[in-house]
Amino acid sequence: MSERRGCLVAFDCSGASCSAAVLVDGRIAAERFAAMERGQAEALLPMIRDVMAEAGMDWASVQAIATTVGPGSFTGVRLGLSAARGLALASERPIISLTAFEALAAGLAADGRPLAIAIDSRRGPVFAQRFDPDRRPAGEPAQIEPENMALWLGAGAWRIAGDGVANLADRRFPADVLLESEIRRIRAGDLALAALALGGAGIDRLPAHPLYLRAPDVSQPKSRG
Repeated sequence: MSERRGCLVAFDCSGASCSAAVLVDGRIAAERFAAMERGQAEALLPMIRDVMAEAGMDWASVQAIATTVGPGSFTGVRLGLSAARGLALASERPIISLTAFEALAAGLAADGRPLAIAIDSRRGPVFAQRFDPDRRPAGEPAQIEPENMALWLGAGAWRIAGDGVANLADRRFPADVLLESEIRRIRAGDLALAALALGGAGIDRLPAHPLYLRAPDVSQPKSRG
């Protein structure tokens, strides 16, 4: 395998999917995506191996590793970050971390509308963040009950996208709000291109630690009496 410039490996398994991609010289050289509710632990590393092989790259050619910090599935977020840390340690390469909101926004072309990304929390509320028409964050991430989404957004011709739109389908929004019908999930190719756009300044922009918007679902073991 010959070394090439600008190789970046990206992957995500923070939600109900698993994806991996390799970016070479600014273009997507290989990408895999699979929707899945579970099984990411078995799928992720083989998927990374496959895109590396298809792109004809080895780890000596990799300049950085990109992944998401959440929010999303607790297990999926931890799995993705653990894989990124292990690969970064073994290859001595930096990690570029993006939120799941940023990764989803990166896959949407700007259309002049402000954007709200809604992510399914699997517990009722949605995880949400607002972006301006140029896809720059316009507020902090939040956990929002579906019935409060319109109030949280405020006035504006908002576009709402992400896999959380299914939780909002039966809610009333102003006529100028576009609620996408497509269930969008993170694609590693979009993640890779967004990480590349961040450049060298992006490497330390976010710590490689999980972004949680609610406490883990942990119950105490029942006592035996």
